[in-house]
Amino acid sequence: MQTDPTSIMLWQSLAIFLHIAAMLGILLGSLLVFKPDLLERINRVANRWISLRHVERMLDRSFSIEHWFYRYHRLLGIAIVLGATYILIYFGFLFDKAYALQHLGSKAPARLLDILLDALILFLLLGAAVALVAGLIVWLRPSLLRGFEEGANQWVSTRRATKVLDVPHDQLERFVTRHARQIGWLLLLGSIYLFFAMFRVLM
Repeated sequence: MQTDPTSIMLWQSLAIFLHIAAMLGILLGSLLVFKPDLLERINRVANRWISLRHVERMLDRSFSIEHWFYRYHRLLGIAIVLGATYILIYFGFLFDKAYALQHLGSKAPARLLDILLDALILFLLLGAAVALVAGLIVWLRPSLLRGFEEGANQWVSTRRATKVLDVPHDQLERFVTRHARQIGWLLLLGSIYLFFAMFRVLM
């Protein structure tokens, strides 16, 4: 029985990764058991809180494009109408479904591909029809969209949602600090076992 070389390479890569993780676990477990104060000092230096408040302020802004939209509504409307018309003509009359099914080259059943392609074409045609109507309105009577625009343009601030994320959670660190030696012994024994188990796999 031959084994796939890709599988062998993936298993060896995983074993090497776990072997390195075991060595780091032995080092960290030893520090927790024998030098918990040193690890706590390193942890204090490494644990710098970076607040998301500045990024949150940048994201929590509204950008109005209504002025640009109403200024160039004819060009935008014509572009939408042309794009929608092209999709309707191509997928309604010119699209060769048999040719597309023949060149998909998938292992899926032909019946399933036929159904999925029909659904995709129907979705594109419906979307193009909606876009055509919207494009005509934008081109000829953009004022009809004002009521819809006022209802849709309701600003929802993300400040309350992101405020929950902008809070430090150090419960795990405090638990490890209180039980440093016990956790260190568990980590040390588990890492030693993993180290020798992966050593046997690699050898």
